[in-house]
Amino acid sequence: MGEVEAFAPGTLSDKIDGKADLYLSAGFVSLRDQRVSVSAGAGSWMEMFVYDMGLPANAFSVFSSQRRPRAADAAIADYSYEADNELCLVHGRYYVELVCSDSSDAASRAAEAVARAYVGATAVAEHADIGAEEALFPSEGLVAGSVALVPSDVFGFDRLKNVFVARYRVGGDEVTLFAAKRGTPGEAAKEAAELRGFFVVDCGGAETPAPPGPPGAAIIDLGGSFEAVFAMGPYVAGVHQAADRDSAQRWLAVLGRRIPGGNP
Repeated sequence: MGEVEAFAPGTLSDKIDGKADLYLSAGFVSLRDQRVSVSAGAGSWMEMFVYDMGLPANAFSVFSSQRRPRAADAAIADYSYEADNELCLVHGRYYVELVCSDSSDAASRAAEAVARAYVGATAVAEHADIGAEEALFPSEGLVAGSVALVPSDVFGFDRLKNVFVARYRVGGDEVTLFAAKRGTPGEAAKEAAELRGFFVVDCGGAETPAPPGPPGAAIIDLGGSFEAVFAMGPYVAGVHQAADRDSAQRWLAVLGRRIPGGNP
């Protein structure tokens, strides 16, 4: 339905104004897109976006950040899902979106066919695999599809970048756990101290008595929710927006046992 369009970092906002910062902060290299008609779709069409994100982890970052609620695994490429009129996938360093003009069966089948053809025709040097990071998070209570890699400004703290998060729901208890591996234990400890300071100084929180569990852990009362932060080996990790201190402490202990080198 038209020529292939190409966008670089300086022109990405021309195509996706309002979302460009997410891609740029995650290492965006280039975008190519094109609209095509669906021959059996009675006027249906789709637009295919191929984002070169430089690294597989960067591609997963935008994939997980953009994931829609109630998405269903599409079993294509490294990671994929279908939701309403979209099919999105990660194939190595590439994040791909197929956005259809409608949610008809014909459009959905066409999107799947194009996705599989693209994966089959596109060689990649390295595939996306976050199995090691997913293993940090306990399975009980995990909201399906909620493990995500947040590239920047995590929890509003501009120095906290590239952090894996996972949402949990157990009964009425909802909370987010987070973990990130740094280069050295010293770097992780420094970042944990900075995040702790951010919650206390910038967010007006108050530290509570030191909890049992990971050494050096802190729980901060933000007057309506609680944060927990600790460092263990090269990992900085913790609990975000727990409803009360008991919840923060309970999830802190659970996560502390998952980090390599944590308490058994």
